[in-house]
Amino acid sequence: MRLPHFEYVAPRTLDEACSLLAEHPKEALALAGGTDLLVKMKQRRIVPRYVVNLKAISGIDYITYDENNGLRIGALATIQSLKNSITVRRHCKILAQAAGVESSVQIRNVATLGGNIANASPAADAPLALIALGASVVLTRASGQREVLLENFFVGPGESVLQPGEIISEIRVPPLLARTGGAYLKHAMRRTDIAIVSVAVVVRLGEEVWDDAKIALGSVAPTAFRAKRAEQLLTGKRITDELAGEAARAAMEESRPIDDIRGYAEYRVKTVFDITRQAIIEATQEARLGGV
Repeated sequence: MRLPHFEYVAPRTLDEACSLLAEHPKEALALAGGTDLLVKMKQRRIVPRYVVNLKAISGIDYITYDENNGLRIGALATIQSLKNSITVRRHCKILAQAAGVESSVQIRNVATLGGNIANASPAADAPLALIALGASVVLTRASGQREVLLENFFVGPGESVLQPGEIISEIRVPPLLARTGGAYLKHAMRRTDIAIVSVAVVVRLGEEVWDDAKIALGSVAPTAFRAKRAEQLLTGKRITDELAGEAARAAMEESRPIDDIRGYAEYRVKTVFDITRQAIIEATQEARLGGV
């Protein structure tokens, strides 16, 4: 398969890139890593007139952390850099876990976190971990910026709140409190395949209770989402394996999977229970050991 004809543009600044995208709202698309976009173009699922390559924009591939602001990730940071980052592993281990099972190492070395989020796949790994971490994205346009909580960013398969002329410029993860632990589990045919079911759990412990819990599910609804009924079952309650099972059952009931080439809906629903329960237990153990 060959790429369709298009005009290639490589702006040097975010403002220039945003202006180009705003000038051609229905004809221009941004290219970050290209691991999803170029495949779709070859398949003629999308045929843009202009491709705006963001790779020439310097200074937005950083990964930084401080105690006040938490983790800050530039949109062009690669998925492999998240997996390898000592900063990410030290302060947001669950994100490094999720990045490490995202496709193959060859893809991870090219794919960017900003592009991964903008693609808005309900099966993406790193964005699911970020939802459980309470992350937000900074959307930049020529006239300014806005910040959107990541769990509110996705509106459907391949659809988001990104407006014409906007680019994801930064991902922000708030600092985690003491005794917080996380776990990312993914069920797939192979470890690096697209998820059949995935779950990200982040819990904070009090004195033998779950002070807080966030449970995010992937590949079982039109978008990645938080299983809030399951979270409520845990929050403020005494830690037991039985309650972990009850929360997993609630998450199973909140899921809305479909049949597709990777698995039947019924199979997915049953799998949600198993891996959510396991993720809750693993996240709790991580928090007990000191967490992040």
